[in-house]
Amino acid sequence: MSLVTKVLSGTVWASVDRFGTTFLQFFVNLVLARLLTPADYGCIGMLAIFLVVSQVLIDGGFGSALIQKKQPTQVDYSTIFFWNLFFACFLYVVLFFSAPQIALFFKMSLLSDVLKVLGLILIINSLGIIQNNRLRKLLAFKKISLVNVLSLSAASLVGVFLAYRGWGVWSLVAMQLINALLNAGTLWLVARWYPSWTFSFATLKELFGFGGFLLASNVLQEICKNLQGLIIGRKFSSTEMGLYSQAKKLDDVACLTLPNVIVQVLFPVYAQLQNDLKQMRKTLDMSVQVISFVTFPLVAIFILVAHPLIGFLYGNKWEGAIPYFQILCVGGLFACLQNVNYYAVAALGKSKPLFRWSFYKWGMLFVLLLGGMHWGLHGILWGMVLSSLNIYLVNALLVSKYCHYPLTKQLKKLLPVFLLSLLVAVFVWLFNQWLPLFFGVTIVMYMIVYMVMAWAMRMEAWKNCIQIVVLFTKRKIDNN
Repeated sequence: MSLVTKVLSGTVWASVDRFGTTFLQFFVNLVLARLLTPADYGCIGMLAIFLVVSQVLIDGGFGSALIQKKQPTQVDYSTIFFWNLFFACFLYVVLFFSAPQIALFFKMSLLSDVLKVLGLILIINSLGIIQNNRLRKLLAFKKISLVNVLSLSAASLVGVFLAYRGWGVWSLVAMQLINALLNAGTLWLVARWYPSWTFSFATLKELFGFGGFLLASNVLQEICKNLQGLIIGRKFSSTEMGLYSQAKKLDDVACLTLPNVIVQVLFPVYAQLQNDLKQMRKTLDMSVQVISFVTFPLVAIFILVAHPLIGFLYGNKWEGAIPYFQILCVGGLFACLQNVNYYAVAALGKSKPLFRWSFYKWGMLFVLLLGGMHWGLHGILWGMVLSSLNIYLVNALLVSKYCHYPLTKQLKKLLPVFLLSLLVAVFVWLFNQWLPLFFGVTIVMYMIVYMVMAWAMRMEAWKNCIQIVVLFTKRKIDNN
């Protein structure tokens, strides 16, 4: 199977995974949002930083190192498996005994018990990390997508039932634990890989040479990305935290779903192309255009229809999330393009520069969040927007240096898509002022006008999207 075919197949199944799980989470969230309160979501949101950072520490950058390494051995995989399990147990013990102090920090005694139970996810997830990474390296995204969708489906049914029965925040805890258990167990069956009773400190040292810097970069990244949750949870109420969490979830659906699909496929592809910079630049160029062509108009649409959309989806008790969602969407214009540049540099083995620049990127976020606090929650969110722009520019400049894909060239490819998205948004908004429409009709109108104008202008991004569809269609016909 050619690399192009593998990429197309991987992209399709990664899309099934991402869009399938996103759709399920979105649908389940709609149901749970009417059964639970913003405060219930706020409890989980306050603890997110501790669990996310712990999960990154457990992986330790070794997962990316194994993917980047051309021929990892059974000893390599087994060593990292046992390291992940050991470190997960260690971090769970730390969180278990820190739980009362964390609850005291947020002035919510319930958080102590929630963290002690929810922290078990760290141990459960560590059991499936290697299996998942092996499948990713083989571009076996079909298996990964089926595992993720089926596990989440079963866990969601339990979560909704428990919420209906009045379990409150514990329904969210149970849903996450069950999903982790099913996911890890099924990965063992699907990947058909089992660890050997071996451990090599030499392997650990070798892989840490690449993964260590990536680990430090990712830890700093996740701390700063979730720092706003820590600040909001401490400075504001659990209800405000819940409203922010709901707005962030919807923003992630709009701005990060497609980019995450593409990046999930691209990192192992980049790793295979690390000695062919010309082909890597071509792949990167197409990815940037496709992501922007799909995401930029989605951002504009969601900003336009935010008020009726959130009221329709979640009910009136969530209307406080509307301005938060609109601000986050602005940051999504830059956030959607961050990782596609970041992993191109990582695939070249440039983890040290990524680590060094992470201090600047996430240090700036910290400064912007602290400065934004003076203007309340809105100020914090606008600080996040400015940080997203800064992170994108840094990653794009690193790509310019190491992949020889200039930032100016990338911006020239993005500018027509941005201007078209903005122009159509202004047109649709003015039309709605003259003749108010149901938000569903507004969305359809925007999409039709946007696609027609892109076709009429013969935009390069439009041609790339059509090319991908044609290649995939041709592959399907050939297979039949």
